[in-house]
Amino acid sequence: MFLKLFRSRHFYYGLLFGIGFCLAIFPLSYRYTKESSIFAFKHPLEPVVTSKNKPQLSTNYYILLDNDSNKIILSQNENYRIYPASTTKLATALTALNVYPLEEVVTIPSDYIDGKVMELKAGEKVTIKTLVAGLLIYSANDAAFNLATHYPGGISAFVGQMNNLVEKYKLKNTHFVNFDGLHNENHYSTPYDLAQLGRLASQNPTLKEFVKTKSLNLSDVNGQIIHHVTSTNELLGLVPEVEGLKTGWTPEASGSFIGLININGHYLISVVAQSEDRFADTKLLIDWAKNNLTWRIYQ
Repeated sequence: MFLKLFRSRHFYYGLLFGIGFCLAIFPLSYRYTKESSIFAFKHPLEPVVTSKNKPQLSTNYYILLDNDSNKIILSQNENYRIYPASTTKLATALTALNVYPLEEVVTIPSDYIDGKVMELKAGEKVTIKTLVAGLLIYSANDAAFNLATHYPGGISAFVGQMNNLVEKYKLKNTHFVNFDGLHNENHYSTPYDLAQLGRLASQNPTLKEFVKTKSLNLSDVNGQIIHHVTSTNELLGLVPEVEGLKTGWTPEASGSFIGLININGHYLISVVAQSEDRFADTKLLIDWAKNNLTWRIYQ
């Protein structure tokens, strides 16, 4: 009986029809049901500017970027080279978090007194996490120094990793020669590139937690030496929309600030550079966004 069935051309016609029907109907029904999201791509909401008015800042070098869509909302001279000052330390932190385990212990080789420091002492043992916290909250140069010197190959190799990071994300107008942003003619970035660094930083949970911390007690691994650090970000706690990220200032660079801004659950990245008042300029961008920006489903 089965031999007759297998020899019948009608059996194979039916078999082919059944297979074809399943292949044609099942994927389509699966793909387009609301319950299935395997093949679905949900586009980020699209920011919409509702006014042609622009805020009047003290600087001509700034950018406001939608974090989810990476769309530029507002900018001026965003691709012009500027000196990043201590906003450099976002790249320092990202590099450290890429190359070290958080709980790895660093023995401080010597006191470091160049610029703003959290006063790490020679022989003190601290974790990478503690150094990154001091770097991001207090902008501590000695934290940056020890993150760099701890790397195999030393400071030059660590700075090389910082440059590899920006090259990986195609930030072609950024180049680092040091770990802390102290002035050097060959150490530069742009408002756009700094916004991309801020966007990248906002995706790292450890970094995102530290940049919104107003103050913290940090200690050595034995809990015997305490370093109290306070954020250099003067907008934290005063402007509720601000959740980070990094300040910078040198005489040559003037004031700079990369901001992580939450407008009713929508995140923006702001950058002001060569600013006479980096915090006032950032506040102007926030107020403008609150009054002139909405989001809609992507069209």
